Amino acid sequence: MASADPRENLAVLESIQRRVLWLAALSVHHANTRANPDGTKVGGHQASSSSVVSLMTALYFGALREGDVVATKAHASPVLYAIEYLRGRLAADDLRSLRALGGLQAYPSRRKNPSIIDLSTGSMGLGAVTATFAALARRYVGDHWGAPPAGRFIAMVGDAELDEGNVWESLLEEHVTGLGNLLWIVDMNRQSLDRITPVGRRRQIAEWFGAAGWRVIELRWGRRLQALFAKRGGERLRSRLETMANAEYQALLRRPAGMVRKALVTAPDGQVDGALDRAVGHLSDEALAAAVADVGGHDLSLILDALDEAGSERDRPCVILAQTIKGWGLPLAADPMNHGALLTAGQMEALRGSLGVAAGKEWEAFPESSPEARWIAGRPAPFSQPPLQGDEPVIPESLDEGYPAQASSQEAFGRALGKLGRLPAGGHIVTLSADVAVTTHLAGWINRKGVWAPAARPDFFAETPQAMQWKESQAGQHVELGIAEQNLFLALGAFGLSRELSGVPLLPIGTLYDPFITRGLDALYHALYTGGKFIVVATPSGVSLSPEGGAHQSVITPGIGIALPAIVYYEPAFALEVEWILLDALRSLLDRERGESLYLRLSTKPMDQSLAPAPSPEYRRAVLKGGYRLIDARGEPGWDPETNAVHLFAAGVMVPETVEAARALRAEGVLANVFVVTSPDKLYRGLRGPRPYLEELVTAEEEGVPIVSVLDGHSHGLAFLGSALGVPQLALGVDHFGQSGSRRDLYAHYGIDAPAITRAAKTLLGP
Repeated sequence: MASADPRENLAVLESIQRRVLWLAALSVHHANTRANPDGTKVGGHQASSSSVVSLMTALYFGALREGDVVATKAHASPVLYAIEYLRGRLAADDLRSLRALGGLQAYPSRRKNPSIIDLSTGSMGLGAVTATFAALARRYVGDHWGAPPAGRFIAMVGDAELDEGNVWESLLEEHVTGLGNLLWIVDMNRQSLDRITPVGRRRQIAEWFGAAGWRVIELRWGRRLQALFAKRGGERLRSRLETMANAEYQALLRRPAGMVRKALVTAPDGQVDGALDRAVGHLSDEALAAAVADVGGHDLSLILDALDEAGSERDRPCVILAQTIKGWGLPLAADPMNHGALLTAGQMEALRGSLGVAAGKEWEAFPESSPEARWIAGRPAPFSQPPLQGDEPVIPESLDEGYPAQASSQEAFGRALGKLGRLPAGGHIVTLSADVAVTTHLAGWINRKGVWAPAARPDFFAETPQAMQWKESQAGQHVELGIAEQNLFLALGAFGLSRELSGVPLLPIGTLYDPFITRGLDALYHALYTGGKFIVVATPSGVSLSPEGGAHQSVITPGIGIALPAIVYYEPAFALEVEWILLDALRSLLDRERGESLYLRLSTKPMDQSLAPAPSPEYRRAVLKGGYRLIDARGEPGWDPETNAVHLFAAGVMVPETVEAARALRAEGVLANVFVVTSPDKLYRGLRGPRPYLEELVTAEEEGVPIVSVLDGHSHGLAFLGSALGVPQLALGVDHFGQSGSRRDLYAHYGIDAPAITRAAKTLLGP
């Protein structure tokens, strides 16, 4: 019986490695040579793929354990697809579909190719951080539901990805330092898209990870080169290679074998190192060229050792910094401009021959009886969704919560959440905040549920009267993050995948200041793209946050809410609307196939709840569909849609001003219908349906009635209404940076107060 130790089967692994390299290069080549009617370059990153072939071969066919979840660097997707083909999870036709409509995506996509993708990657750095917070979510699941599923979260990361600030933002998060189920493997190929990376970057990266509490494992040089270091004069060789600038080393790798020696022993200033020349004098030109290219990230045995070392760590995350060569095994290896380069047909044919792939069998996997196929068949099963732990939570139809006569939508959210916390479904809710829990109305929830921490901590202020009690333990249900919006959104996405990754359907709710959505927008987009389901409560919003000024007043966020896919944006006016939207959203999170996330834009502005309609099933349905008619002027004496009628559409906190304007207009003989838009997003989406809901709100008998819309945000958020109905419209909103002032003064300054709404209506109606 063959040994199960991959180190005793290196010849088999090396054979698999060659086939992975070939199939990855071939799938990219095919994508760029198949029929292409528009002539656009297809691309595919052959060089970036090849640099991780050794690392991924060792991982998938040597070190991967059952239950491990892997986030592959985006530019290595052809390697991942080649591996999954050899594992039997893809067909050759799938490989031939790379970057084609309905085929394998350019970058690993859980949303588009869910059967083979554990975690989506794409935008640089985001995939690795998603894996990090998925590991954190699994720890949370273990603390609340018992032993979590076995397995690690492994991120394959390009070294240029570490230029992204969100990567280091995640490493600063306190809870990450104790994650023994987290491994990053960094492909240190010293090249980014445009350039060779700076000289001292490798050392800095190692120091930064170490300072963050990670176990750092470096794979710098291969065994052949290490053996030379151990010989007489070897330290001279090591010193020369390790002090060489990255660009000089890359140039050395590109030189013909006959020119490597002179370049190696000659310093940039032209001085020849005679001792070094003598130390490598016993090597042929070809052997010397091969030796200097012998880096640790392409030495399967050393990689397996490093993976074993990382696998033994239980108390902290690990990072393997593996030096590689971009374009390894290909004619364009180490070329500083190889990022977007593609092999020619002639180069592909030469590569096929060099890798031992028979002509006519380019797309074939290994025969079933081959040592390679038998080895692959003996590997652990790919990651699959773990079974559900316990029952799914049941979301109530109503909370029966009483709301004050004057209440803000933010206050209503806090009250509704507090009521949920007293119900069984509340056990599945986890709140997250980027250091703004107090000011986003989470105090009541935190007082009841506590703050989650991997280990209980004493509360040194327990005897001091406080509005919010900070009790940290493993039983807590609030995760407090630093002032780090990228972390918040990626954590929300990861916690929102807990059903798929850890067997427990968590209901994550994240709170932040509305204007700071833009600081984490890339992360929010990625969290949605990867399939996480969660609720974003953004508050306070708009210039209604009056004294705080333009730095804290959100203007463009409604447009973001409308534009983002997989998330629905609501901006309710009244307390009961907040409750209904929240309950509906929680049910949506549990619908793993069709459900969407929620962006809830709230305010601290107190609202007169008596302005709201009486509770009814019809009112609730209308709120969830996107809006309702608050004031109906059609039955008023003198109603004439052609001469004296106007529609006033308002969202959120602008409803009282709009009602006031309607009353003022009535006194002047103008009859105004007032519509409350609870979701501009829902109304806009509905326009693509066979019977838009907007046409139910505004009936045919009102055809031609002009519209004034008002929003505490950029006016374009509701500016589609007029064109959708084919009528004139004046869209009011905040189209400039905010500023400090009273709410009354700011509303007047930006033209969104009742007098401004009145003037706009009269302008539309004319003299």
